[in-house]
Formats: sequence, C-alpha cells, structure tokens
Amino acid sequence: MDSNSKKYKTNEKLPSVEEETVLYQSKTDLETENQDDFWDELPEQVKQLIEIGLKQSEQGLGKSHSQVMAEIKKKYNLT
Repeated sequence: MDSNSKKYKTNEKLPSVEEETVLYQSKTDLETENQDDFWDELPEQVKQLIEIGLKQSEQGLGKSHSQVMAEIKKKYNLT
C-alpha cells in the first residue's frame, strides 16, 4: 500500500474513533513525526555516556527501576 492510500484510509477511520487514548496517540505520532531527531543535537560527550550506559545494560550491569526503588524504600524506611 502506498503512502497516499495509507493517508486516505487513516483519514476515513479517524472520525469514527471515540477512544481518547487512540486519538491522543495519533496526535502525538503526527507531531513527533516531523521533528528532527534530538540525537543529532546532543553533545558528543552525552552521546558517548548514553552508549556506555546502553552497553552496560545489555551486559546486565545495571539495576532495574524496581530494584532501585526497593533499595531507596529500605534505606529511608519508606513503605
């Protein structure tokens, strides 16, 4: 299916969509589609740090959000 056909089919369906989450996601997708990739705007040092973090995560060297939150709750006696 070519791009124009996809646009036409999408435009046909949108008026009948009533779910707020679908409409919001469609709006968000359209807004971000035309934005430049922020990666190109990042300083080289920041890119390198992000790449290091991703490699560490792939190697299992990081902690999950739930692990960190459990440690914080324990350390500060939070429930």
